[in-house]
Amino acid sequence: MTVQQHFQIEPVRGREHFLFNLLNFLYFRKSAYEDRLSIEIHPLSLFIAIPYIIFSEVYFFRQKRYFVIVRQQIIGLFALKQKAEALYISSLAASPLYRRVGVATCILNHALTVADQLQKKALELSVLKTNTPALKLYKKFGFRKKGEKRRSFTLGIDVKKQAATC
Repeated sequence: MTVQQHFQIEPVRGREHFLFNLLNFLYFRKSAYEDRLSIEIHPLSLFIAIPYIIFSEVYFFRQKRYFVIVRQQIIGLFALKQKAEALYISSLAASPLYRRVGVATCILNHALTVADQLQKKALELSVLKTNTPALKLYKKFGFRKKGEKRRSFTLGIDVKKQAATC
């Protein structure tokens, strides 16, 4: 039995928004090669974390937020925003301790299922051009480049062409 078989996806309740925003900050700040979170190394990072967490509450307002849980521990998170014809993944992050074990693939499959239920034609997301591991994952999953900005790509996938299982 693999870790993936134990993944649970739970919606974030209102009182958990702060935790979602904090973990989003920590998961994105944490390099896959560091042993400690940067906020632990530099206590002054709180001056970055607090505005980020407050901004996140505004940014994610009206978006569906989810935790990925295994053995009662939050190991990943994501947020979904509805667009006219697409469902947009506005945030996707996995705990550094649980990277490369299928968390992101499970999230993508769940997002495809939600997009299909909402009768959206596509699933979209943005990724930094420098995030090579994520770019490889999204390409392998079937995402194709839809647009390009200075630092990121917008990727999309046709919902009907994908089988979604987690």
